[in-house]
Amino acid sequence: MIFKPHDYQSYCIEYIRSHPVSALFLDMGLGKTSITLTALNDLLFDSFDIHRVLVIAPVRVARNTWSAEIEKWD
Repeated sequence: MIFKPHDYQSYCIEYIRSHPVSALFLDMGLGKTSITLTALNDLLFDSFDIHRVLVIAPVRVARNTWSAEIEKWD
């Protein structure tokens, strides 16, 4: 599946890209995982601006949701 961000998601992606320390406080279902994965992918593999990332998330989200989202999106 190809990720086509909504306007607010594009804003969040750009915010993460341009701020070395950032956080997303969005309601459930608004795409925090997709937003973050997109921004991190760009920073890690396109611009090479970062080498390490610390993600703080509940254990279930970190273990299950992230791996499922990574498999789902192109």
